Amino acid sequence: MKRAELVEHLRRNEIFARTGAEKLDHLAALAEVVSYDKEQRILEEGDASEHLFVLIKGVVGVFYSSEDGVDVLVKIFGAPAVFGEMELIFGQPRQEYVECFEPCIAARLPAKDFMRYMRADADACYVMLKDVASRLAIAAYNERALAFLDANTRLAGLFLSFLEAYGQRTEQGVTLRIKLTYEMLARCLGVTVRSIDRAMTEWAKEGWLTKNRGTYTFHDLEKLEDKADPERIALFSKLGLLPHTAGELVGSADVDADDDV
Repeated sequence: MKRAELVEHLRRNEIFARTGAEKLDHLAALAEVVSYDKEQRILEEGDASEHLFVLIKGVVGVFYSSEDGVDVLVKIFGAPAVFGEMELIFGQPRQEYVECFEPCIAARLPAKDFMRYMRADADACYVMLKDVASRLAIAAYNERALAFLDANTRLAGLFLSFLEAYGQRTEQGVTLRIKLTYEMLARCLGVTVRSIDRAMTEWAKEGWLTKNRGTYTFHDLEKLEDKADPERIALFSKLGLLPHTAGELVGSADVDADDDV
């Protein structure tokens, strides 16, 4: 990717939107642009926090895993977004792993250069503060959901979050534009595949969900919303879209029709 093109991508991110042209060009010169395949991990738990990641294209999931192999999805980020900043600021190793739900492109900024930029730009710091606050709200909600909500309620909320990233309106309702296996859904929630199958079969029998080889169409979103927690905070967010205001289920990710998904 040419530097001028990377500068334009960075400027679409609210953190860098007010940055002067010369400074933004300098940041772009320091960045490394990397392409990732679907299901490829961008970072791993325990990695050194040496870079900030600027998501240029695609949607990723942030997962925590336990020592006994249980994984839980805690956040979904869509471009434009940044991730990896909290451990970087704290000076800690990575506390989660990040996996691509589709082919992605991200720019890696060296930690010391990003921190120098943040110390020098009050506007960027304020935007980062809002973004980190939204992520803390997501994390706090997710802790409560894991402790107090049953698997079916969390599954409904998970689908609503995915629809905010990938929903596409059709004559039949709203279709999720990516394929999610029961195994992936179970991994996202930290439950068994049998629990997913039981809920999905029940919803299909009720007539408001159609399943077709990993693709799901919801014919009545109100039915799905009724199954979810009414105080839900979306797992999907990007800069400029706070999680508690992400209620537009279709088109929130601003994916162009010509983009590869």
